[in-house]
Amino acid sequence: MHEVPHLVAKHVVRRAMPRAMTRVMTRTRGIIAACALFAAATAAPAGAQATRADSAQAMFRRAQRMVNDGQGTEGRALVDSMLNAAEPRSPEEAEALFWRATLAESWEGAQRDYLRIMLEHDRSPRAGDAMLRLAQGEAARGDRDAAVRYLERLARESPESGARAEGALWQGRLLIERGDRSGCAVLRDGRALVRAGQVEIENQYEYVLRGCPEPGAEPPPVIAPAPASAPAPVAVRTPARDSAPARVPAASSAPATATAAPAPGGAPMWSVQVAAVSTTAEAAALVKRLRDRGYDARVDGSAAPYRIRFGRFPTRAAASAALDGYKTKEKAAAFLVEVPRG
Repeated sequence: MHEVPHLVAKHVVRRAMPRAMTRVMTRTRGIIAACALFAAATAAPAGAQATRADSAQAMFRRAQRMVNDGQGTEGRALVDSMLNAAEPRSPEEAEALFWRATLAESWEGAQRDYLRIMLEHDRSPRAGDAMLRLAQGEAARGDRDAAVRYLERLARESPESGARAEGALWQGRLLIERGDRSGCAVLRDGRALVRAGQVEIENQYEYVLRGCPEPGAEPPPVIAPAPASAPAPVAVRTPARDSAPARVPAASSAPATATAAPAPGGAPMWSVQVAAVSTTAEAAALVKRLRDRGYDARVDGSAAPYRIRFGRFPTRAAASAALDGYKTKEKAAAFLVEVPRG
């Protein structure tokens, strides 16, 4: 019995298909299936709104994991497909734009989407988040005046946003750095906006406000450090969150490392924060640069802003010594943050 010619041809093609192509097709089918689920969810009745939102968030998180695991093209394609499936000017479109910006390969791409959210979705809960990210991006690029303008707009147009407390922290710090004493008032007002559980932001307020005089006092505030500039973003893989136990940079002109003594049981530790950036590419590039210079740098946070830090010090004094050494060596701003034991 002779084999049917078209079946033989299909068998030959399957055997000749490269494994890499097979993997790409498998991933593509996964993306198409995810987008079909999203389209079905967005077409659901209004009563299923919570389920739709949960489904969308699960897919965005999946895209983020893909990007973090080195599958940037596939992860971003998933977000693009979800954006295309969303109705124009809808909450779903705002959310998809926010995630596309968060996972963007470059600041320019992220900036375009954050601006769209700010201008086209000004009533969205994501509008305040977008303005904060725009401000952080401009500060990282060195344009602190533009950053302050975005933060002022955040306070004015999205006063109920969950980003207000962090926005006021950035705004106050930037104002103080350029010698504007109104920054202390911004910090005092912003501290009242910190929500329960935002321990890290509360700690940063406490640290920065130490440089501000009491209301009515005459001495000018001590200039507090502003967020350090980040290098130009490049497409590199984001390192895992909370990396292995850190080594402590010595407080000298060279970034040599030493092992810190363990903190007392249950006591928090301290780290030096160098920057907070808006994209995984920026975070990975800055971490690589710091590691190449001898710092045990890491990324803290699974969503923007990605905080670039080094060291886990058992005492504030040890962390301050490392901070002074970093500022002397690198001629760059940084500040201390309290972190959980890890």
